[in-house]
Amino acid sequence: MKTLKMNFMVSLMAALAAVAAAFADRSPATLPPLPDGAFTYAVIPDTQGYDGEGRHTKRGRKPGVGPTRNAKFDAIVDWLVANAKSQNILFVTHTGDITDMNNDFQWRFASNAMARLDGVLPYSITPGNHDMRHDGDTSLFQRYFPASRYAGCAWYAGTFGGYTNSAGLFVSGNNANSICLFGQGSEKFVVVNLECNAPDPVLAWAASELERLPDRHVIVATHMDVGSIEKKNGRRISNDVKNLSAEERARYAPDLSMLGRMKWHKCHDKEGNSGVAIWEKFTSRIRNAFLVVSGDQGMIKITRLDERGVHGNMVHSLMQDTGGGFIRLFRFVPAEKVVHCYTIDPGKGGELVRSYYVWRDSGWFNFDLPYPVLSSPDGATAAPPTIPDDDPIALRKVAWKGVPNARDLGGLPGMDGKRVRKGRIYRTAGLNDNAHYREKGTKKTLPKSEWKGPGRSRIKPETHELVVEKLGVKTDLDLRNDGETFGMTGSPLGDKVRWVHVSSSGYDGLATETGRKAFIEDFKVFLDETNYPIVFHCIAGADRTGSLACILNGLLGVDADLLHRDWQYTWLNRTPPMYPPEERWNRLMTVFSAYEGATLNEKIEKYVLSNGFTAADIAKFRALMLE
Repeated sequence: MKTLKMNFMVSLMAALAAVAAAFADRSPATLPPLPDGAFTYAVIPDTQGYDGEGRHTKRGRKPGVGPTRNAKFDAIVDWLVANAKSQNILFVTHTGDITDMNNDFQWRFASNAMARLDGVLPYSITPGNHDMRHDGDTSLFQRYFPASRYAGCAWYAGTFGGYTNSAGLFVSGNNANSICLFGQGSEKFVVVNLECNAPDPVLAWAASELERLPDRHVIVATHMDVGSIEKKNGRRISNDVKNLSAEERARYAPDLSMLGRMKWHKCHDKEGNSGVAIWEKFTSRIRNAFLVVSGDQGMIKITRLDERGVHGNMVHSLMQDTGGGFIRLFRFVPAEKVVHCYTIDPGKGGELVRSYYVWRDSGWFNFDLPYPVLSSPDGATAAPPTIPDDDPIALRKVAWKGVPNARDLGGLPGMDGKRVRKGRIYRTAGLNDNAHYREKGTKKTLPKSEWKGPGRSRIKPETHELVVEKLGVKTDLDLRNDGETFGMTGSPLGDKVRWVHVSSSGYDGLATETGRKAFIEDFKVFLDETNYPIVFHCIAGADRTGSLACILNGLLGVDADLLHRDWQYTWLNRTPPMYPPEERWNRLMTVFSAYEGATLNEKIEKYVLSNGFTAADIAKFRALMLE
């Protein structure tokens, strides 16, 4: 568990650094407008704050008086109904603790509240520990939310039939565990709803069901997942806060090392699975798992853990149980390959939550996630799709013999009805091989005394004639690092071509201080008209080159879809074609998602401006490259 804690701290701090940057300057009061093509998945956390005759009666408290009420539950449902169309909400999930006392008063209220969504929004509802007995009995839940309630709904795709546990009790059947579907166009999702501390037979059923749905992104909804690693941790933090003055509480920072995947459980007695057990037995093994949503941890309020599954997929586990009656919204924006996550207060008209309890950083409540990526099955024999030679992306390919992945940056439609000029900027793989600076067959760097370079030139005589004499290339911008270029003093294209070496970063590295400094030097090359025509490259022409190409064409107004397809072409045009590693593209999109803008182009422009360039600089680049 020590390793898990460390992984949690590293991923959490990295995530908070990113989201803090994203929201530090803009921190809007309400939801930004919904981008074209975007859709929303909504999550309702614990709604157990009841009043009236069904109220909590623990520890000697008297029942309430009058009809059972739950103002926060009502506000949640009212907001969802009112905003279903404007936010393009496709699905809603309740993560459990629908009730507090598991009695008819509260179940009747909950049933009537959720009935207002019937026929308006598809939804799933997952039993929490307050919605069942410790032995797994969910009979009251099933009375009000049976599977038959959703019979005939196309999105309701199945339930677990139940089993007889070691104590002889039949549990987990009917609607306690379910599979639900939603999507828009080619973007397809499955929500796996697991009861609190789902036992092994449930996990086996869910894994089997998902094997039939390989073309869908997987969301796991359950009640207990991340929170206090040990049971005592939540009460420890809660007690710490209670004993502080208001001034001390404003400065209090919880010990994050106590938070992570939960090692303890509340339901199904010895057969129940903790958060750690469900992760190890089930979620981490699901190839297309992307998101886990949960609640339960009212003493802690909110927790996040980003962790890779066994197939390399990143799974974002997000817990929210503030008690504030908030809704968590996941806004999927396919065109920008990003998921904007917002927390709203329906009791305040949908105002964004930016601080609550001891969690004062807006990044806990409002942040971005990379867009989920479907991976191909192990041993898949189907080849990746190819791009036809007459596609606008492919038409920009240039034949530089000996130099892989060479194409003109220009040729695509840009802003204001103009087109990106051809013959001005070229992007390629390396013009020579890397220097020998790593142990053969590994990524381990050798001592510098053992480095050998420069690498073998890829420039054939006919390529030199074409590139230098006919095309007139004047500048070779080399994005590789010092090890890759060791021993080089000039361009493989010869003395007529100026060699500019900038050790550059790609993808999310562009957001680091080192990556920003390198980008500044790179972009200066494109602002100097005397440098044109220019060729730029890393070693494969894919990652560092692809990231810079996205920024350059993005500034010129090439739309998000073409930017993405141009990046994909690097892999799809190989022999044989390769599945594009979409996770890398998503990492690039997280850089730009930190900036405000209605389109990806606007966000890219804000990124460039954030590095000290001016609007006049950008206008100059556009004048050089648009016709």
